[in-house]
Amino acid sequence: MQQVRGIAPKTCEELLLAARRILGWYDAHFPKHSLASLTGEQVLALVEHLLALSCNHQTRASITSNLRLFLRYLRWSGLNNQDLARFVPHTPRYRLAHLPPRLAWADVRRAIDALDVATSVGIRNRAILLLVATTGLRNKELRSLELHDIRWRSAEVIVRQTKSKRDRVVPLLQEAGEALADYVLHARPKSGSQRVFLQHLPPVRPIEGSSTISRIVRAALERVDIVLPPVVGAHLIRHSLATQLVGQRRPINEIADLLGHRSIDTTAIYVKVALPQLADVALPFPGGVR
Repeated sequence: MQQVRGIAPKTCEELLLAARRILGWYDAHFPKHSLASLTGEQVLALVEHLLALSCNHQTRASITSNLRLFLRYLRWSGLNNQDLARFVPHTPRYRLAHLPPRLAWADVRRAIDALDVATSVGIRNRAILLLVATTGLRNKELRSLELHDIRWRSAEVIVRQTKSKRDRVVPLLQEAGEALADYVLHARPKSGSQRVFLQHLPPVRPIEGSSTISRIVRAALERVDIVLPPVVGAHLIRHSLATQLVGQRRPINEIADLLGHRSIDTTAIYVKVALPQLADVALPFPGGVR
């Protein structure tokens, strides 16, 4: 998957997990049967089982897509000579059907202000939250940030290894820049690593796991008693920033550039939460009063 198709490592992990689920189901229902004997009827039963695991449109669409890829691989590799992928239905994915999880900007601000900056960890965490809240960096982009990516004089940050596989430049606002400088100059442990954000517990090392950033964000939000969605992490702050910018009537293409979206359609979902702006452009109902 990586060498032939150039798929990102995280996507490979998702596909491998899907393959394990498929093989686990097949082994449980048809033990000692080879993959060469897999039939269209069995594929339909497998689809029914997998789709029952989730009611989310996006997740269900990913499930059928991953199954289709797996079955195409079986045929390509000679493990099964049938075109079984044609039995997998296309699950509709309504991209704009749901609102993105987000927080009121006042709650984000409260969480940042409540951080304890008397410790080096607190200084680090404040820099992390301010950077995400002002630039919309993704979890991996934040963890991959290196010291030479910060342009202090021009107040910019170069974001590399992005999801869209192209570098972008985001502004470093004054408050976030001051918090970042405070961390780098006074709180960051000594290390040979060029990564900006480090684990402070020995052994000192770069933050590698995405769960570490998610825990930092969740702990900051829980400290101020905010009602949280099921999944909390850097992306929740990113969604909140995008919603805040839309509410400020910033141009949608400007928001897309800041967030690193390849298509402006990806950013369009945030327009749904801008109710005052939508009311301004709504056409009057025939026979009604606007």
